[in-house]
Amino acid sequence: MKKPIIAILSALMLSGIAASAKEDAPRGFVPLSELSEAQTEATEKNRLVVLVVKGKDDNCPNCAEALENGLKAVGSGVVKVFARAETIGKADASAFSPALQARVKKHFVTGAAVTFVVFDPAMSKIIAEAGRSELQSDKKATAAFKKEVQEAKKALK
Repeated sequence: MKKPIIAILSALMLSGIAASAKEDAPRGFVPLSELSEAQTEATEKNRLVVLVVKGKDDNCPNCAEALENGLKAVGSGVVKVFARAETIGKADASAFSPALQARVKKHFVTGAAVTFVVFDPAMSKIIAEAGRSELQSDKKATAAFKKEVQEAKKALK
């Protein structure tokens, strides 16, 4: 009786390790490790790519508010990719588009931070970008970010 329980617990632990290896991407997001698949989907469906880079501090209420406001601003009909600020700079950038490579070189804020970077479907240029300070409490900046994204979506139709 003990062996089946141990086997089940071991399998559950291993699946948890595999999930954390996927960069703990939130529901609805593709992890950075699957960027090429996300880029292919965006190109095929003619959708914007939204890269959300978040620091490891998941207990920050300011980041949660900024993340929520950013997701409302970009809306639906986009391909969402998630990365941790602490790991994106260390990732193999050879598969990244030149626009993303250039943005990664500027570094992302780690810790209690959230950054939204919106790309065209081919990820050849950055359409819009907003960070925690804009998305958390600056309604004008959030509205401007939303407007840029909406205009880019309309241009794709």
